[in-house]
Amino acid sequence: MFDSFFRFRSLLVSAVLITILFGGCSTVSEKPEGEGITPETAGNQVVEQPEEQVPEETITLAEKLSTVQSVDDIDQALAVLEGAESLTIEEQILKASLEIAEQKLTEAGRTLDSVLKEEPENADAIYTLALLRDAEGNGDGRDLNLKKALSFDPAHSDSLIFQGMIFLGNRDYSHADSNFSKVLKTQPNNFLALSGAATVQMNLDNLDKSIELLDRAIELEPEYAYLYVDRARAWKGLKKYGKAEDNLTEAIRLEPDMEWHYLDRARIRIQYFHDLEGAWEDLTELDRLNPDNFFAHVYMAGILDDWGRYEDAEEYYLKIIAARPNYGFAHEPLAKIAYMDGRYDDAKNHFLRAYDFEQRDFSYLLAAAICMEKMNDRRSAEKMLKELAPRVPRGTLEYEMFRYYLSPGSDFFIMDKIKKEENEDLQSRMYFYLGARYDLNGLRQSALAAYGNVMEKSDFFESDLAGWELNRPAQ
Repeated sequence: MFDSFFRFRSLLVSAVLITILFGGCSTVSEKPEGEGITPETAGNQVVEQPEEQVPEETITLAEKLSTVQSVDDIDQALAVLEGAESLTIEEQILKASLEIAEQKLTEAGRTLDSVLKEEPENADAIYTLALLRDAEGNGDGRDLNLKKALSFDPAHSDSLIFQGMIFLGNRDYSHADSNFSKVLKTQPNNFLALSGAATVQMNLDNLDKSIELLDRAIELEPEYAYLYVDRARAWKGLKKYGKAEDNLTEAIRLEPDMEWHYLDRARIRIQYFHDLEGAWEDLTELDRLNPDNFFAHVYMAGILDDWGRYEDAEEYYLKIIAARPNYGFAHEPLAKIAYMDGRYDDAKNHFLRAYDFEQRDFSYLLAAAICMEKMNDRRSAEKMLKELAPRVPRGTLEYEMFRYYLSPGSDFFIMDKIKKEENEDLQSRMYFYLGARYDLNGLRQSALAAYGNVMEKSDFFESDLAGWELNRPAQ
């Protein structure tokens, strides 16, 4: 459910601040009952009262903190605490939490040292020290302090939740579930415990239970976008793709500037609804938010390819290769596009790179050989096929096609072999290579007949090449 531990860490810090800042700072001094003139005592005449000036020294720390409008205003809240003449233990712990959130780690350490000298068994302070050690990248220190906090207070919910998140990060779902369950027994509406428990159930493939927990969490925090993202994942696991899409739409409404929500919804639209137009809208927005998003370019290239907008698709495939030169999946479509454009040297190189990436697919070698022959370099094509033929399992259709390319005499045997092939995908692909061999031999009509037996639309590049061959003007 949660894609990274860092997301949960920020939730933990936010929860601390929300609880302390806004749960306990709503106390404002009531206006003292005076004998001032009121509408009732003045008959029908209302006498305007001068605004009562409260001396600065009478404004409490809680009242000052109550002016902080958002948990995002950490610096404002911290300034209030730093300006106070004295702080209670609880206020010092709050100050340390804010210092951690502001990455003032040295200051937080000093604040907590002061607290723990006075109250060495204060579970809240020890838990906050665990947060500090985590922010410092000291995992051992973090874990040690969480255990220490729980030794003094076994029901300390913040420590149980934080430790549960660490168990989740380590895929220790049994212990994580135990932690969250302990919290939920006494705090059934604890948002973080519900979220963590939902994570556990999702990873255990108990998707219905995960959704039930997420429903409860969403009731508590309906504006938290990632809950909808997580519920979308669960609905997707249950093959309820429409509900998954709806939840991602809600996440986008709540966080319209979060690029990954658009990517998640685009994937669902492509994979399960073939809604390329809707996916394109998502990917275009994603590209606007982050022009360097690699996965956006992958999907945009695929959609353009599917639409037959090959020149535009090639532009995106080249961006993909520039970003990740070893991303082998891009070489196949680049080879196909170059082939259709008559750039056979480029096509050959991309087919060979595609083979380097997927060496179980010997069709790339046949395609590269075609390109070599189209450049009038049959010698190189024969040399490559002879060298690599031993890798092809004997008796397979691919092996027989290699032999036919090396000795293109009578087509009777290879035709019979293709017709008897039970794997329809492989049969379809080999019809393309038969057609290409006919073309290389100057037998265009036979080539067109072979291309016509290739599946019109499949997941293999030979389908697009066969369709292009059938529709290209005679040369």
